[in-house]
Amino acid sequence: MKWISFHLSSLLVQVVPLLINIIDPSFSSHSHQADALSQPSYVHVVSPAQRLRQLFQERKDGDASIILPGAHDALSAKIFSQSGAKVIFLSGFGVSASRLGQPDVGIITQTEMEDALRSVVHGVTAAKSMCAQITSEGECRESCVPVIVDGDTGYGGAVNIRRMIHAFSSAGAAAITIEDQVFPKKCTYAAGSGVRVVSREESLARVKAALEARDEVRQKMNGNDVLIIARTDCRAALGLEEAIARCKLFEKAGADIVYAENLQSRDEYKLLRQELNEKTATILAQVEMGGGVEQTLYSSQQVGDMGYDFALFGITALQAAVRAMQKSAELMLKPSEGKDSSSGLISGGNVDNDENTLTSFSRLKETIGFESSEIFQSKYDL
Repeated sequence: MKWISFHLSSLLVQVVPLLINIIDPSFSSHSHQADALSQPSYVHVVSPAQRLRQLFQERKDGDASIILPGAHDALSAKIFSQSGAKVIFLSGFGVSASRLGQPDVGIITQTEMEDALRSVVHGVTAAKSMCAQITSEGECRESCVPVIVDGDTGYGGAVNIRRMIHAFSSAGAAAITIEDQVFPKKCTYAAGSGVRVVSREESLARVKAALEARDEVRQKMNGNDVLIIARTDCRAALGLEEAIARCKLFEKAGADIVYAENLQSRDEYKLLRQELNEKTATILAQVEMGGGVEQTLYSSQQVGDMGYDFALFGITALQAAVRAMQKSAELMLKPSEGKDSSSGLISGGNVDNDENTLTSFSRLKETIGFESSEIFQSKYDL
């Protein structure tokens, strides 16, 4: 079983950097620039929420949108961070699948999501080692990678939403989403026109509860700053007009970022963007259907051209990881021709070392962080 676990983990290490280059070839070009910069004379620490604000405030008209890759555990988040991600989204769909092996239908609890968030925040922090900005010259040496976490419907009423905002903020979230589905919710793309949402009034009440909880967090002496992302899933059930109306209400209430899931065309995305204040940060989410399903997927530049700040690929890495693991399982469990005792990944007792199939063990150790642990351990006789 240890051998199988190694191969599955090594496949994930291979898949995510390749996936990033497919989405946007230029995405990883800056991943190692920080190492080349000299030691700063003065370093000012910034919070994940501040860093997230900087990202969308610094984006100019005509710029490509910021790629927002979805992670499902600490390892996937760490690989994205090492590969140059500027921000990471912790997907409820992904955590439910990877942690529970269950669909995104409201099964995952707040406690389980909070625990996953802590692991992810620790993973990206270990990958980047610090969250800092050089203020003397206005250049970044190393910046934290902010983590946006899926807050689903808030796990209950107003006090539950409040508890979630406080807990996720303490766990290190830069931003938290709150949506308007009826509980138990279901993945919007899986539900289609059958998605069920609360009334406009209740959706706004949820957002206002989250915003008040956000303000409580900010007022605490030792509290973490956090942003609130207000999301509506009503398009498929109630139409574009209602989706736009809800987004405008969320914006007016003071949500830091606003977005609508599953709009049906470029024209719809453009119309929503036009109806919102140009200073309001926005997200355009996409799910790659695959399997021969005909769909239009927008590049980060196309998303930026429509006026959106973030291009969310929430479960793309999970889809790639699942396919890689399925392929690994097929190869390991399929006997090689004439060799009943060996699997398709092993030929005549020798492991297939093709890095297109498996990452090397040395690269796997590097990705996970063995070297830094060994250096620290070597300092002490323990």
